[in-house]
Amino acid sequence: MKRQSVRKLLLLIALFLFPITIYYFSPYVIIQGAMEGVITGSFVVFLGMLIGALLFGRLFCGYMCPAGGIQECAIMVNDKSPKQGATISAGWLHLWS
Repeated sequence: MKRQSVRKLLLLIALFLFPITIYYFSPYVIIQGAMEGVITGSFVVFLGMLIGALLFGRLFCGYMCPAGGIQECAIMVNDKSPKQGATISAGWLHLWS
């Protein structure tokens, strides 16, 4: 299996497991454990991901992040390259000014 195929498969698995992981790795669980004086598994995994991101760069984002899975799905839907010289109109931005 090619490396990109493995990466896409891992990203899609992470996307489908997101509802489970968002509950387990939520900051609420970490804060609740800290208030009770307990180091939770969520904190340990979060700390490991933080240290891993500092050591290995964007490895987590490229292979395990659910947002990357959403991007891969979006590419599958529309894989066309933009036309040469095409611009995006930003006229709708005046709504926030």
